[in-house]
Amino acid sequence: MASKNPVPWAADPHTKAKHALYTSYLGKWMPIMVNGWGANITYAEGFAGPGVYLDGSPGSPVIALRTLVADPSIRTKVRLGGMRFVFIDRDQRCIDMLPTELAKAAVPVPLDQLAQHGIHVAVEKGQCEPHLQQLLTREKAWKRPILAVLDTWGGAVSFDLVKRIADNPGSEVIITMQPQYFSRFAEVDDIEHGDRVFGGISWRAVAQQSPEAKERWLLQSYRHTIQAAGFPYVLDFELVDKRGQSLFLVFGTTHPKGLIKMKEAMWEVDAIGGIGYRDPRDPNQETLAIEFEPQTAPLKRLILDHLRTLPGTRSPIYELRRFALFSTVFKESQAMSVVRELVASGSLVRADGVTTAAGLRFQHVVSLPT
Repeated sequence: MASKNPVPWAADPHTKAKHALYTSYLGKWMPIMVNGWGANITYAEGFAGPGVYLDGSPGSPVIALRTLVADPSIRTKVRLGGMRFVFIDRDQRCIDMLPTELAKAAVPVPLDQLAQHGIHVAVEKGQCEPHLQQLLTREKAWKRPILAVLDTWGGAVSFDLVKRIADNPGSEVIITMQPQYFSRFAEVDDIEHGDRVFGGISWRAVAQQSPEAKERWLLQSYRHTIQAAGFPYVLDFELVDKRGQSLFLVFGTTHPKGLIKMKEAMWEVDAIGGIGYRDPRDPNQETLAIEFEPQTAPLKRLILDHLRTLPGTRSPIYELRRFALFSTVFKESQAMSVVRELVASGSLVRADGVTTAAGLRFQHVVSLPT
């Protein structure tokens, strides 16, 4: 079995892109939470892995610990709060390797002495469910912020676990999986498991979808599942490689600032291995190159589709900015330039009767042409 599933394993382009995103986001999240919550916070992983890949690149547990240790402006503040790093993996080989890799990130302090500096690290063998919740209980992590990273890859986690995390103030969750995972629910023949993942029976409506629409419909339904669990602000997208293979990532947060910071991280990372982003809601399913100022054609389509759902097919521009932030992969700041282009091309018209995009402001109302 070990030969079929070596540890460590190679990091594919999806993994490298995902870790670049984690690195960027943790660099934003960690200072905010350490300063805002007195460092009484937890970073947790339910599928931690060995902490290293075949090429020597670090895994996400090492990236997380290094983010704290390498920043003296926040490292010195954790002594009073006591930040927790909690790692679960079911493979004993990963559990054996991970402490060695974490120790490299902790240098010059020995890993077993980090607690003296307010950094508590727990590594245990077990299944994500139920052992992650049990370990979080022992580490007294509940009732304070948790960032839970659940890189399931080929599986999923239960609605109940996501809800338990969401019930904590200031908490966030990152879940990744292969989109193909949802195909198992397309025929509605695994009802018990589907109800457990989606937190109810609404997902069963997939049976009424056309065969070609089932997988994408389920992806979009999972977004609503994360919101129903208690994360009102959700960002979901696919990381797509040159072959068209993708990894689905869902980020849920209880605060809009978390969503803003994650989107900043998304568009600040460097492109890796031809990986791009794809918004599950884009009707054309266009893959976007990772650029600071990305191609915005999908946002144009999404705004036009959104307006078709509104009374009078009209909206103030400031509401379209909110739509971009809360319902697409794009940043709020990218909406205004898109609206200007749509007005200039005649795809949108201004309620004030001006026929050009000159002087457009957030308070102006635009609509689809009649």
